[in-house]
Amino acid sequence: MFVEIGGLIKKGLGQQVIKRFSKKKGVITVGVAKGRAKDLFDINEFGDAGETEILTIIVVEKSSDNLFDELYKFLQLDKKKQGVIYKYFTIHKVSFSK
Repeated sequence: MFVEIGGLIKKGLGQQVIKRFSKKKGVITVGVAKGRAKDLFDINEFGDAGETEILTIIVVEKSSDNLFDELYKFLQLDKKKQGVIYKYFTIHKVSFSK
């Protein structure tokens, strides 16, 4: 089974996350998209909103706790206001047959 680790992170961090996590054991895929968020960061380029990156990492369930903790430390979320991350349990893989 799979787990989604996702979040809204500060613009510019997505490529670093991809480089760091895409080759790790237990990681299925890492994706980053661009977006905007209110009240998440100190700098707001668009009035009351600032640019952000939307992070999605799909991981094997048994590796999810360690990878989540590593991402938290990598982004230095305990020291810097660089975003929020979450973990969404379990993505089921199914197939349909006739």
